[in-house]
Amino acid sequence: MEAVVIGMGKSGTAAAELLRRKGYRVTPYDDKNPLPLPENPSLAVKSPGVPPNHPVVQKLKNSGVPVIGEVELAYRFSKGRIVAITGTNGKSTTTALIHHVLLTGGYKAFIGGNYGIPFSSFTEETSEDSITVLELSSFQIEDLVDFKCEISVILNITPDHLNRYSSLSDYASAKLKLLSKSELSILNLDDPILGNLKGENFLFFSRKKRADAFLEGDRIVCGEFILPLKELPLKGVHNAENYMASLLVLKELGVPEDVILQGFKTFKGLPHRTEFVATINGVTFINDSKSTNVDSLRKALESFNRIVLIAGGSDKGLDFSPLKSLVEERVKAIVAIGETAPTFKSLFGDLVDVVIEGDIYSAVERAYGLAESGDVVLLSPGCASFDMFKNFEERGEKFKEAVRLLEETLAGR
Repeated sequence: MEAVVIGMGKSGTAAAELLRRKGYRVTPYDDKNPLPLPENPSLAVKSPGVPPNHPVVQKLKNSGVPVIGEVELAYRFSKGRIVAITGTNGKSTTTALIHHVLLTGGYKAFIGGNYGIPFSSFTEETSEDSITVLELSSFQIEDLVDFKCEISVILNITPDHLNRYSSLSDYASAKLKLLSKSELSILNLDDPILGNLKGENFLFFSRKKRADAFLEGDRIVCGEFILPLKELPLKGVHNAENYMASLLVLKELGVPEDVILQGFKTFKGLPHRTEFVATINGVTFINDSKSTNVDSLRKALESFNRIVLIAGGSDKGLDFSPLKSLVEERVKAIVAIGETAPTFKSLFGDLVDVVIEGDIYSAVERAYGLAESGDVVLLSPGCASFDMFKNFEERGEKFKEAVRLLEETLAGR
């Protein structure tokens, strides 16, 4: 049996290794190292970052070769229950939160997908009594064929990846494909797209209306289960949504309420997501490097007051103008970086001071200089990182390093 794997990043490499373990002779194809394709492969697996219109993908499809994604491949060798989580924002935190609670309760649980651990790398370890929690991107959902899960979650759908999708409608369609792949779906009632969906196998959560889980003042209500927000470590309205979605999933899985509460209270969140870094002379530094689109930037701005914002990065064609009133209300100044720095200056320059800096170190210094005691220096770029960094993780780590250097410099004065 012959197989082709297109795109040899982390997920492509894991797919190739799984195929070899299953007896396939694998030809790895990567644009950086384009090997000749075999004559009659029985299967092709493409990495999520490879677009559907890639010439090699098209050539294989036109030759009648089935082309699937890495998640689909892994699913075909998996056992047990699967929960799949998607959404423009919040999916990594929700995936990790559900997995953490399951481990807290002593369940055999796996985590992977877009989360950074390819499904193919552990699918053979799954068993009938295991629960796999997968974070899925729109790119991964596009390539699903036979995949089925017990529960799917769609947290929100807001503009993103418009450099790959021609419209928000196309992007939403990719996300919504997950609904047909699950027995039960958990959706955000407040989302303009998701809130209008009707179905017997849907459960909803909401910040504004009564739903299967909803926010009532400063507490989450889910049937008889009442959860005060002050008891939960992750702050911000967006995290309340993550808690509500996770709560509905865990109750459907049959996890006892005392285990859910213990797991929620002991989950500390993920790096680079409104992560506290330091307080220097009364100025608090927050690392929200995972913010790569307009909606994630909006949610970060809603979580703080008196903000000196560090924002900007790769240009994905996003429209930041809906943030004008929020910027005027909560932001004192903006330090803009990256390709979109001129966009931030032209868009917000009439509302607040906007300065442009060439790197993250000078941006941190300038932001500190603009801040006063009681202010928050917030790195929440609202853009991808690829113009200046390998990924959002490197951007966040460099920000934290810059804050440490600033602290050392000031301490030495």
